[in-house]
Amino acid sequence: MKKIIKIKRKIVVDLDVVTVGKWDKGENGDKARKFISIVNKHEFYLVTPTLLLELLRRWKHESLKIQIEEFYLKNSDEQIERIQIIEQIVSKGIDFEKLFSKIVDIGIKEEDITLILTSSLREAILVTFNRIHLKNKEGGINEILSEYGLKTIKIISPEQI
Repeated sequence: MKKIIKIKRKIVVDLDVVTVGKWDKGENGDKARKFISIVNKHEFYLVTPTLLLELLRRWKHESLKIQIEEFYLKNSDEQIERIQIIEQIVSKGIDFEKLFSKIVDIGIKEEDITLILTSSLREAILVTFNRIHLKNKEGGINEILSEYGLKTIKIISPEQI
């Protein structure tokens, strides 16, 4: 009898998804909570940039911060540090500063660039509610990634998974 091995889809989950799931009582909160429950069942391979955890540690809302940090620590299959991202980009012969600058020029924030590059390097789907800075700029982001010889990414909202 053959054993079937299920390959998990790799995902990177933006802080906004977990925050909305833990905080928001509306429709987006419901969507986020449904998604989080699936992640909690370890149906995905979760890649977490440590920058998200560093950002969290600066938050003042202690109970929310703890809940979100627990989500990432409990569910992450892999954590990747910013220096690892930079080293992997540079090892491909890419000028990291030029790449970073080009992505900033289309209106992407630093922490979002980390999500983008992590998703590209790990061939993971980026899950976010962020339409203005990410989803609506997916085409431009992927043009830049392609130009630098990196894998393009898919950006989706929690209900699309």
